[in-house]
Amino acid sequence: MYDVMVEEANLWFDETSQRQRKVVDNSPPSPALVYEDSDDDEVDPVAEEKYRRQVMESGGFDVDLFIQPFGGIVPIGCTAYQKLFGKVGLHCYNIDKGTNLLFKTVKKVNGEIGSLFNFYITLEAMDPVNNSLVTFQTCVTHAVSHSEASLRIFTKACRIKPLVPGTGNQVSRWDPDAVDEYYKGDLPNWLEDDDALTAADKLHLSEVKEWELLDNKWLYLYAEFALFSVWSSDLSDYLPFEMKKVVVRTKEGVASSEKLKASNAIFYMSFKPRGGPECRGIIRQTRDGRAEHMCLEARCWIDK
Repeated sequence: MYDVMVEEANLWFDETSQRQRKVVDNSPPSPALVYEDSDDDEVDPVAEEKYRRQVMESGGFDVDLFIQPFGGIVPIGCTAYQKLFGKVGLHCYNIDKGTNLLFKTVKKVNGEIGSLFNFYITLEAMDPVNNSLVTFQTCVTHAVSHSEASLRIFTKACRIKPLVPGTGNQVSRWDPDAVDEYYKGDLPNWLEDDDALTAADKLHLSEVKEWELLDNKWLYLYAEFALFSVWSSDLSDYLPFEMKKVVVRTKEGVASSEKLKASNAIFYMSFKPRGGPECRGIIRQTRDGRAEHMCLEARCWIDK
């Protein structure tokens, strides 16, 4: 697991260096890691072995608070960041599995800080099919923002908590090289006037119909994600949003109903938070071809 994290960090920071972009650090507050203050920095072999066993058996989701010089994954408090990230992980699972699990509350968060911020989030969700509660786990990385994005995250695990420790899928590395080239580079600017668009451009764009908004309520989560990228605070008091217009863009020229099912897409949204200002957001959703993996990037404008 440790080699995977180092490799992943190198990939992301190499990518940033090659682009030679100015990096905007929009990272959440650092988890309070607990270290032992010792002169020789000796590791308690018993504590270290217990820690490694818990990480392997739970995938990082169930780890005690160790006073340790070796850092690693530790329990932290839940902020607005992890609450939103947990919702995105649940959405990724619903898309992959064709389910409609509904977010209820975050139960626990473990944090890991190295070159990236990794959050192992355990939450409670409801299955509306039988009104039963399920314990859900998702690992979400808050990545360095670039490509004109104010907020960028990717999921590396989205699952119902395994009944037997050690039987769940392991957290796996996000593969940026597997993302379609059409969806790389800087996020686009806001949509031009329809009259200025070429016929070829219009083939890639479809306005989402009102009935499609009702059938795809996760679009409201994307609007929340976009606004969070500039407000960075709990938006519960501003929900539900009033969706004014949603346009979806894909590489393929197909109907909006098909675009909403695409693994990769760019969403242009105009919306109004409850009691808030008019907003415009761009969200880019990409997949690397692996189950449980999804990347979201966002930028947002608040219109006065």
